[in-house]
Amino acid sequence: MKKYKIGIDLGGTKLLGILIDRSNNILNKKKIKIQKNITIDKVIDEITSIYIELSHGLEIERLGMAVPSSVQFESGIASFLPAYGWKNIPFKQLIESKVGIEVYVDNDVNLATLAEYKMGAGVGVNSLYTFYPGTGIGGGYISNGKLVRGRNGTAGEIGHMVVDVNGARCKCGQHGCLETIVSNTGFKRLLNEAKLANKSSTLFGMKNITSDNIFEAWQSGDVTVRNILQYQAGILGIAVANVVNITGVERIIIGGQIYHLLKNELLPIVKETASKHAIGNGMKYVDILLNQLGPEAPALGATLL
Repeated sequence: MKKYKIGIDLGGTKLLGILIDRSNNILNKKKIKIQKNITIDKVIDEITSIYIELSHGLEIERLGMAVPSSVQFESGIASFLPAYGWKNIPFKQLIESKVGIEVYVDNDVNLATLAEYKMGAGVGVNSLYTFYPGTGIGGGYISNGKLVRGRNGTAGEIGHMVVDVNGARCKCGQHGCLETIVSNTGFKRLLNEAKLANKSSTLFGMKNITSDNIFEAWQSGDVTVRNILQYQAGILGIAVANVVNITGVERIIIGGQIYHLLKNELLPIVKETASKHAIGNGMKYVDILLNQLGPEAPALGATLL
């Protein structure tokens, strides 16, 4: 009997492969950095090399692949990968032609959600919704124990929920999308607006702002940074309320390093705002937890397909 599975996550700068056994124990990992302007053929070659290394001497049941794109799950075609500028990439077909076993492909946030549901902060409930702030903000939805993908593979795309019709223009063309506020991009935009308004911050002039930089600014008493993060947490709370009003999920899971670093300061704002905007007692029995599996979650989720 085949006993092993491999999951590979394609990120913006790396490929991460994970080998698990039948009990979901991680047996081995392989990480490869991706060069700028890499071709799809080269990426497929790198995926193949990771598979060959992790599967050496073992019988592999299947390979799962996480990609930063909405995916037509049955065909394994990724619609659009903004980080690479690629459209309609038939990952399933391309990888299967190289490795000779069945390959499943899905969106990276969907798979992070699946991993949290089965192995992390989602254990113990039958329905949940995840929010993953990053460059933008992604989301995933589990209902009745199953991952909800939607007809076009776009279910859970919470980043383009409009939370302010008069807000900033989003890259999607709408105004006031959630990710124009609750994301790294949104933070930088709000920081720039504060600078133009002649406010002060220790982060002004810093080119590559990390979560650690933001945390240090908060700790130092940077009022501008504190106001931005509190505002973002409030907007996230509104988005949580909207999701709970629509779906009635039992648990909300929030990712993003800054929410881990400042969980005691920001999560109460999210919870209070969500409770304020949820219908009736909609939030009464809904847990809001931080994710547990970190950056390995998409690759882990890929092993669970």
